Amino acid sequence: MRAFFLFPVLLWLAAGCGDGDIHRNPLMLKGDRYRSEGNPELAEKFYRRLVERKPDSGPARLALATLYDEALDNPAAALYMYDEFLRLEPDSPDRPAVEGYRRMAAAKLRRKLAYEVLPTPPADQLEELRAENEAMRRQLAFQKRYILEQQKRLDALSAAANAPRQTPRRQESGPGEERFYTVRSGDTPGEIARRFYGSAAEYRRILKANNLTDSTGLRIGQKLKIPPIE
Repeated sequence: MRAFFLFPVLLWLAAGCGDGDIHRNPLMLKGDRYRSEGNPELAEKFYRRLVERKPDSGPARLALATLYDEALDNPAAALYMYDEFLRLEPDSPDRPAVEGYRRMAAAKLRRKLAYEVLPTPPADQLEELRAENEAMRRQLAFQKRYILEQQKRLDALSAAANAPRQTPRRQESGPGEERFYTVRSGDTPGEIARRFYGSAAEYRRILKANNLTDSTGLRIGQKLKIPPIE
């Protein structure tokens, strides 16, 4: 019954998280649909895909947190997702409510662990519990590494996209001396003339100095003489 109670509360909270477009995302819509139909396993599948594609989305984390908390009975995973939401949305007006859900999930986890260890289970069950706890720790560690790796990739792509493009440097020489220039991709006689003489109309001076005509194409890597203006 609590799962059906939390779901509309989740939608109300997420609507105020400043990420309205995320609720129209096909993955979020599919997750919401399967959740409302009582299929939390499929809902988790689509929510997790959404988190992988949008790791900085607080509402996506909140959707997974409440699903783990109420429908999948996984308070450890719910705690991690609640913490991620609070990290991503530190100034959310819904922070007090989410912190309240986090405290309830923590209490549920403590109660669940207490029930599992009292009375002491047989050796085989104790080993199974240890294996499950270890698998959970590995899963949480993997999720954190994955998020950090994705963030590094996004930062690298952003830096590459914003890096200033370097313009080809011409060879310097003294006044009145003959200069040389190596043709680069995209160069035209007019562009080279504008660069050295300040006017594209002087391109014929370069063609003549290099025994070229208007119909002769430039080759990348070709070395051109740049005669001085007398």
